[in-house]
Amino acid sequence: MKKSILISFISFVTLCFVAFLGAPTTFAKTYELKLASPFPPMQVITRTIIKPWAEEIEKVSKGKIKVKLFLGGALGKAPAHYDLAQKGIVDIAYHLHDYTPGRFPMTSVFSLPFMVPTAKITSEAMWKTFQKEPDFQKEYRDVKVLALFCHPGGDFHMVTKPIRTVADFDGLKIRSANKSVNKVLQLWGAIPVSMPITETYQAMERGVVDGTVLPWEGLAAFKLDEVTKYSTIADFYTMTMILVMNKRKWDSLPRDVKQMIDDTTGLKMSSEAGAEFDATDVPFRKRALDRGIQEIILPEAELTKLQDLTMPMRRDWVKEMTAKGYHAQQVLDTALHYLGKK
Repeated sequence: MKKSILISFISFVTLCFVAFLGAPTTFAKTYELKLASPFPPMQVITRTIIKPWAEEIEKVSKGKIKVKLFLGGALGKAPAHYDLAQKGIVDIAYHLHDYTPGRFPMTSVFSLPFMVPTAKITSEAMWKTFQKEPDFQKEYRDVKVLALFCHPGGDFHMVTKPIRTVADFDGLKIRSANKSVNKVLQLWGAIPVSMPITETYQAMERGVVDGTVLPWEGLAAFKLDEVTKYSTIADFYTMTMILVMNKRKWDSLPRDVKQMIDDTTGLKMSSEAGAEFDATDVPFRKRALDRGIQEIILPEAELTKLQDLTMPMRRDWVKEMTAKGYHAQQVLDTALHYLGKK
């Protein structure tokens, strides 16, 4: 009798052990995150930030987090990428704010002229301003923000008409980058021409425009250094960008997974993205100069004139945004503080 009971007990324990081995365990669960970028694999941020981060997060999580990349606009056109994440079509998306004009009014403070000491400093200021200012945070209440960053200050790249003084802008047709740049060009006497960057090569080659605003990296990426003869350094504008995660996806993740993502994004990723953008200026500027492009450094007096002409745009921005119910002066002051300009 006792022997029969012992055998039954051993059988029961064995069955429980087998069942335990076959059951799914929480510590073995893998979280796959779909990340979409509108740019191809070799674009600077996709190549130096997004792809390495996907590898890093898998390594630090010991395989618990895997990031699947959808690059080159594989899941939608560039302007749709914020919505891809917001709606949950993907878990994470890389988006340029200028692709959806008017949607992020507080972020546009960094699109005002002469707000870019370097891409690294400005990217860090963007993140810190976002962390401090509630109005800034409200723009992204429907997503989890992973990073905010921008490219280095853009310059003027001209076909046949060099810019050496403020007076040289008069009547020039210059391909613009955004609404803020349009206003700047008009203040300086130029004629802004809005067109996709993909159409700019032909427009410059045929004389439809006299030149374009771009950082050095953009000049090379779209081969515009082939039709450019003069580059005037001004560092007067930037395009802001963001990496966001679907809010519901974020809320569904366990605490340790959230912590690993937070530890590898935020200020750290924002700063690194800005630094990578800064680094691209060096080889692409060299490439342009090696091609025979003449670099023009504006005299200090002329640069000061350009800056003075645009300063009223900050006041106008505050007035416009305050009328819409934002604490605009506070946001501008915070941004300038972190930029080291106040």
